[in-house]
Amino acid sequence: MTSSDDQRDHIESEATEWLVLQTAGRLDPADARLFEGWLRRSAQHRAVYERMRQTWDALAVLQWAPGDLLRHTADLHAKPRLPSVARRWLAPAFAVAACLLLVIGLAAAWIGNPVTALVADYSTAPGEIRGVTLPDGSRLELGPASAVKLHFSATERRIELLGGSAYFSAVPQAVATGRPFIVDTGMLSARALGTQFLVERLPRGDGVAVVEHAVAVTMQRSDGDPRMAVLSPGQALRYRPGRRSEPDMASMNPLEIAPWRAGNLVFHQVPLQEVVAELNRYRRSRILLTNDDLSARVVSGVFRIGEPDGALRMIAQELGLHVAALPFVSVVYK
Repeated sequence: MTSSDDQRDHIESEATEWLVLQTAGRLDPADARLFEGWLRRSAQHRAVYERMRQTWDALAVLQWAPGDLLRHTADLHAKPRLPSVARRWLAPAFAVAACLLLVIGLAAAWIGNPVTALVADYSTAPGEIRGVTLPDGSRLELGPASAVKLHFSATERRIELLGGSAYFSAVPQAVATGRPFIVDTGMLSARALGTQFLVERLPRGDGVAVVEHAVAVTMQRSDGDPRMAVLSPGQALRYRPGRRSEPDMASMNPLEIAPWRAGNLVFHQVPLQEVVAELNRYRRSRILLTNDDLSARVVSGVFRIGEPDGALRMIAQELGLHVAALPFVSVVYK
């Protein structure tokens, strides 16, 4: 590690200590003067502290979206500050609330979205991959931070993908007493016309990719007129209503669909925002990007799913970015 790295780490450590003291309302007038003097030491001191402050504010997002902390937090600091007297009264309450949010965020990071986990029949935590045999004999492989709910009946085999990624090896309809095998995501419905396929429900949109035979996909459009497509092996689509009415179609090597099943993460010209969202599904702590400019940077590479921290470091180095590790959060900045 270079001397500049040591200096940056030292400043980050001091900034964290000042942030904890300020948030807990433990800065008396003498401490406040010391803190102001520390900020004036250099532009780097002030910049590091502001970044830490933004990260602290962004922790509140963990309460509802532990896997989707990719948002620009600078606008949080454009709001007028409360008078010093009000801040003095509110600081203890804010510190308690922040601690509660942190506890909720930690629980969510370990077990996934707690609300989803309660209603799901099968679910996985961040970083976990799970194989399940369904009541009809079909096989389900759940990717990390994923969940499904079963709606099997005498007339159909319907599965609701509540979030994440799921790879299906479906027992043919003829074998399952004529009951169709259907996977719903909310935005689309995938009906198996064969056996193996992938369905995803992710922030970047819902998707289907076919490995064997075919899948009939029905997409719900905002105009109420459904869009339909039949995918053959090696075909995939990504659909996100509200941004565009037509799905993104792609051709893929069937062997490269759901690379997480082989322990890999594969990115080809993927925006950094989407890469971070995927990495967050494999980490107990979250990754934050400090601004929207970083979100659009493009990433290509193959990484092991068991080493998401190493993947983050390699990506940051390749893009000329830095990673600041805070408790439970890693901040990516330029």
